[in-house]
Amino acid sequence: MAATNSWRTLKEGADGLVLAIDYPFTGRPEAGFPELAPQLDTDCALWESVPPGMGSETGMTADGYLDRWHADVRTGGLPVRAVFGFCAGSVYAGALADRIAAEQGEAPRVILFDPESPNAVTVYWQFHKVIEGLGVVLRPEEVAEAQQAGQRISDGATDLGRLRDQLLGVFGEWAGVAFDRAGLDEVRRAEFTATVTAFMTYLVAAAGIDTRDGWPGATAISSTTPTNGLNLLPEAERPAKVAREIRFDLAHADLLRSAEVAKTVADLLR
Repeated sequence: MAATNSWRTLKEGADGLVLAIDYPFTGRPEAGFPELAPQLDTDCALWESVPPGMGSETGMTADGYLDRWHADVRTGGLPVRAVFGFCAGSVYAGALADRIAAEQGEAPRVILFDPESPNAVTVYWQFHKVIEGLGVVLRPEEVAEAQQAGQRISDGATDLGRLRDQLLGVFGEWAGVAFDRAGLDEVRRAEFTATVTAFMTYLVAAAGIDTRDGWPGATAISSTTPTNGLNLLPEAERPAKVAREIRFDLAHADLLRSAEVAKTVADLLR
């Protein structure tokens, strides 16, 4: 295992290092890099980013996340062959690859899975999915009411930090109802709330990175889910975002568990 607080080893290897940036948390429907790792036919080691400890992300900027990850990569001393990013993690992936390229002299490949640059629409959509998850306890009309409240707040929003705080306020109101009905104790309530807060902070901080710097040389691996990745853009705008896009007839949630995707990625790393 990588002996750092900011990375964990998903796959051992002797031919350099691949870094994968994501925000994994228990119970999400989307496959993650742990599902991709055992299917990769490559001798590269694969490290996945580890979120900051709960509460320590308060006030973190994009540079704060990047500094944390970069410091431990430097300490590891291994040549970085590629940097992966999933969803908003793709924004950080491009920026981290640029930092590494400046130090090691050889630019790592950048491979992005349904890359998204956070804006009001994507921040709201993550809130939408969190509220949807409370539907195991909330009634359908309550889920709809909470989502509509979030939509009204998001419409026309330009300050993503303020939007995050307002959406978390709506989440807190309805999460309290759900927690009461489910009989959750204070510890589990605090853990769930902290996870949602930390993820929203990570998402909003990514908006501080200009993807025009890190994405032009990247390869994008795209699903067909219309609410994710480059599918959010008009067709005519997609080619300018990355150097190459490879599309798969897969749902976003299945992208990182697909054997076909794993084979394509392994080929890109050769």
